[in-house]
Amino acid sequence: MISAIFFDLYGTLIDIRTDEHDPWVYSFLSQYLSYHSVKVSPEELKEAYFNEIRRHFEQSEEEYPEVNVSEIFHEIMLKNGKTKYAKAVFRDTALLFRSLTMRHFCLFPSVTDTLTRLAEGYRMAIISDAQWIFAGPEMETLGLDRFFKHRIFSSRLGFKKPDVRLFELAMKKLGVKPEESIYICDNPQRDLVGAKRAGMKCILFRSECLEYSDLIAEGCFFDYSVLENILNAIL
Repeated sequence: MISAIFFDLYGTLIDIRTDEHDPWVYSFLSQYLSYHSVKVSPEELKEAYFNEIRRHFEQSEEEYPEVNVSEIFHEIMLKNGKTKYAKAVFRDTALLFRSLTMRHFCLFPSVTDTLTRLAEGYRMAIISDAQWIFAGPEMETLGLDRFFKHRIFSSRLGFKKPDVRLFELAMKKLGVKPEESIYICDNPQRDLVGAKRAGMKCILFRSECLEYSDLIAEGCFFDYSVLENILNAIL
């Protein structure tokens, strides 16, 4: 019997679009960093951002490596500015970067009403490839924080889906077994594979594909108003 529902965050609950390649972002951020004695041109900043991410991936021993974006900016600031910065400074820089790259941000329709009803009968948690420094405030902004006390973010762990450890950690947090768990998500390659490897059932959101690498999801939906019916049919 299913007693816990785990959700992916971005692309599943939150409809989001960002643009990390917009030159305007780095022009604004370069000017901001100059107030913290960081001397780096917009072009150099953009190149440094993607190079640092690439370097972290290459140096990681994980099969599916993840970065902590606030640490990325910390390293850029150290290389182009002072020898030491308070955590608040590079974390604020990361948050400013996020706000500058944001192009679209809202919940998918009917998410809040659906979660309100599901919370009455199930334990719920988040499993997401996400930057914790962004995800917490963004969940609070959209009112999701009240539904999810337990949140597993890849950026805190250094690895991302489909690494089965994210799913195992989430189930441990809620004290449930794989056969008691189901994952609601949107990406067959990462989400379906990870959930199935962990022994969970899986329902895909807005996906044309129910199958990946010989793994098959239990269902698919395009509108949150029908999710409960799908859950009832499966469970």
